[in-house]
This record gives sequence, structure tokens and C-alpha cells, in this order.
Amino acid sequence: MMLQTLYLKSLRDRWLGALIGVSSLWLVAVFGMWAYSGIGDAATFFDQMPAFYTDLVGISGDAGTTGLMLSMMFNFVGPFVVAGIAISIGAAALAGEEADGTMNVLTTAPRSRTRLLASKGLAGLTIAIAVNLLAWAGYALSIVAFGESTASVNIGAATMHVTAVALVYGAVAFALGAATGSQRVASGAATGFLVVSFFGAGLLPLISGWEDWAKIFPWYYIKGAAPLANGTDWTQVGVLLAIAAALVLVGWAAYVRRDLVSGEASIPLIARLQEDERLARVLDLLRGTSSTRGIIGKALSESRAILTIAGGGILAMLVVMGPLFNAVSDFVGQFASSFPDKVMAMVGFADYSRPEGWYHGEMLSITVPIAVAVAAISAGGALAGEERRRTIAVLLGSPLSRAAVAWRRAAATMTVALVVAIAVVAGISLGNWIGALGMSYAHIAATGVLVWGLGAVLGAAAFLGGAATGRPRVAVGLGTGVAVIGWALTAFAAVNHALVPLAHLSPFYYYTWEFPLDNGLYWYQPVVLFGAAAVMCAAGVAAYVRRDLRDSQ
Repeated sequence: MMLQTLYLKSLRDRWLGALIGVSSLWLVAVFGMWAYSGIGDAATFFDQMPAFYTDLVGISGDAGTTGLMLSMMFNFVGPFVVAGIAISIGAAALAGEEADGTMNVLTTAPRSRTRLLASKGLAGLTIAIAVNLLAWAGYALSIVAFGESTASVNIGAATMHVTAVALVYGAVAFALGAATGSQRVASGAATGFLVVSFFGAGLLPLISGWEDWAKIFPWYYIKGAAPLANGTDWTQVGVLLAIAAALVLVGWAAYVRRDLVSGEASIPLIARLQEDERLARVLDLLRGTSSTRGIIGKALSESRAILTIAGGGILAMLVVMGPLFNAVSDFVGQFASSFPDKVMAMVGFADYSRPEGWYHGEMLSITVPIAVAVAAISAGGALAGEERRRTIAVLLGSPLSRAAVAWRRAAATMTVALVVAIAVVAGISLGNWIGALGMSYAHIAATGVLVWGLGAVLGAAAFLGGAATGRPRVAVGLGTGVAVIGWALTAFAAVNHALVPLAHLSPFYYYTWEFPLDNGLYWYQPVVLFGAAAVMCAAGVAAYVRRDLRDSQ
């Protein structure tokens, strides 16, 4: 049954996934306060840090434990989660309706396309603002709960900057979805832009003469003006909001001029671009197909866009990191050694003077998990997506039981994680060979197995959520929550050993705690990771065969 307005319907469709995401941030903030409260004198800890770093992240000794926690939340974890929510909402706002086959219902109502776009855009903006306000409240409550003060930090200012940056990424996805009608292209391209921005804003300032180029990336403005210490830079926020608005207008201009579709199909804009053979090959690769040669083959084909961006992007970055280490090895080791152990713990005490530590700290601790998580969680939620699009009857019409269909979807999720893991092994191996770094190829292969295991757990969590509820947003929210909370538990356990028992519950503990590039594979790591994935997949299949399937979201 349609709700009273499209705006309210859009809020109803998206609020649960957003709430799961912001709830994971609350838990991370609590774990962060718990971990940092055990380091002793915060002022002494800050004095051990290089001055340029404290200036960069906008914290000082006066901020104490509060500043340490907030620097992590606002400079890394928080922006990834809220920007990911914005991208998900932006990509699905219009293109999602076309993919689900519901656009024809919406356009038969007495409303113009412009009004439809405005309703969808306003709903997305409402949720994005609500997510950031709830995150702000959660951070403040976690600080107060540990007996600390918020007087020395500008949580509201930092929240404003993160909100503006997240709206830019969401607007990129919204514009691409409005222009192409492809949710896969919109979410994949916007996520790729997010990751590239994170690296560009983080690495370019380290290269002499390239510092100003970092300013072209939205991520730079999360901490460029040090809002935690200095308050809101309204010029930066205004420019970011203007860019977001301009992107929405570009999407509107394309949306009102093209033919809409119902269900996954090629659209005129893409059809015109395909007249160029070179562009056609790229678009076909990104868009994927709905192959029916097998459930696993169909699932992999539908994941082609995200695999191209996540797998291809991570392979390229890993290759480049090999020769880049040779270029910066003299500097980066001294740079890392200037930080206190409690900071280096966040990247597993990686020794940046060695290629294994360089790859571990720069890629395996953060970037590789993001790549495999995005791909595996997306694949894990695909079974629920079939219900949302009302195409599940096609799959169940094959001579297979409902359990067999679910198991094949679970197998496809594991395969997607494996593809990313292979890309990781190939990328590190090529970087090792090109840079003549001398790392063990057996240890590189062991690292790939653990990347696969990590992706299997995160994908299985999403599969369980989707199979049990039939809601893609619950699937994605559960997988993302496991990823965010699991990463935080392992990272903060390195800071405060009181958290180590809890860290054993995290898949990240079995992925990076033993430094696979240095030490190879321990038998219990893949046993725990793939065992946990198998249990969640089995639970998901059991829940799936016992419940009534949903006709619509």
C-alpha cells in the first residue's frame, strides 16, 4: 500500500538501514572511549605526537581522551559510514525505483518528474542530516558516559563538515543514478570516488609539490580546516553544499530528458554512449547482465560493476604501492617512527620501514577490508534484492528447491569475496615484483586467503540478514555493522588490552592480528573465518525456507 506521500514512503524505505549504520558508530565511539581511557595521561600522550599531525587532525592535549576518540570518528570511521549511507540513498533514490520496476507506478500518479525527483531528494537529505545529528548525539553521550567533557572540542563543527562532504558523495550517486537509471553504476562509481578521495587527501600532502592537489577531493575538507579545534569553516561548507546542489541539478537535467525504464534494462543515454565501441565495452563491463545460465553465474554477472571497481581498483592501488615504497622508504619509516605506539597500534604496529609493514599499514589494515566488504556485502544482500524487485519467482521457477536457490546465492557471495582476494594477491605480487621488494609470495598467498575469509564473514552476515527478513537494507546494514564494529574492536584492542577478549569475536582479529605478510597463515584463522561464514549461511538458508517471501519491500 502506497503511503500518503512519496516523501514519507522514501523515509520508510530507508530509515532502518541508516539507523543500523549510525548505531554501529555509537558502539565504536563507546569502544574508543573505553580503549583510550586506559592510556593514562592524555596530555603526555599528545606531547609524544608530531606537531604537524596534531595540527592536521585538529586535536590537542587539552582535548584528552575525548580528542583521541573524536579524531578517529571524524577523520576515518564516521565519514566512511555516513558517506556510504548517503551514496546508498542517492544511488537508489531514482535508479533503484527503475531497477525494482516500481518507477512506472510512481510516474502514473499525478505528479511531474521534477516533483518526484524533489520528493526523493528531500527524503535523502532528511535521512543524511538525521544520521549526522544522531551520530553527533551518540558521540556526545559516549563522552559524558565516561566522565569526560566536550568543552574543548567542537563536535557540532566537525559534524557540519562531515555532513557537507557526505552530501557531495551522495549527490554524485544521485546524479549518476538520475542520468543513467543504473543503480549499479551510480553506487559503484560514487564508492570508487569516495575511496580515491580518501587516498588522494591522505597521500598527496606527503609528496613535495603535490600538497595543493589534495584540495580537489571532498575528503580533504573533513579535516582541512581542523573543525574539531577551530570550529566551522563556513566558506568550505558553503562551497561543498553548492557543489552538491549543482550535481543534483545536473542529475535533474538528465532525468527529465530521458526515457525511464521498469526493471534492469539499457536506457537511451547508455545506448547513445554505446555507439562508441570503446565506451560500449566499458559500460557493458560496469553494468553487467542478468544472465540466467545459472544462479551463481547470474549473481556474478550482476556483481560485475562492483567487482570491476572494487577488485580492479584495489589491484591497481596495490601494484602502485610497490614502486611507491621504494620512492618514499627513506622518509616514511622515520615519519611513522615519530608517532607513539598507541597511534601505531591503530594500524597494527606496522613497521613502515619494511615493505610488509608498508602494505599492512597502508592497504591491508583499512583499504583492502573496505574493498572486500563493499563487494561481499552487496552480493550477500542480493537474495533479498530479488524479493524487492519481485524477480524471485523467476529463480524459484527453476527445478530447484528454495534451499538450493539460497545456497547457490550464498556460494555466489563467497565467490565474489574470492575474486577480490585474488585481485589482492595479484596486486601485491605484481607490486612486489616490480619494486623488487623481496616479500614472500607464500605469505602473500596466505594474506589472500585471509582476505577471502574476511569477505566471506561479512558477506555471510549480509546474507543472513537478507535471507531472514527479505529486506536488502537490513542485509547491508547488518554486514556493514559487523564490519565497522569488528574493525573497531580489533583496532582498539591494540590500544587497550582489556578489549582483547572482545576482539576475539571480530573477524578482523583473525585477519590481521598475526601479520600474515610477515608470518603467513596460522591454521585457526581460516577455520574460524570460514566456519563462522558457513554457520551464518546455514542459518540464513534455514530462515529463508521457513518464512513467507515478500511481494514487495
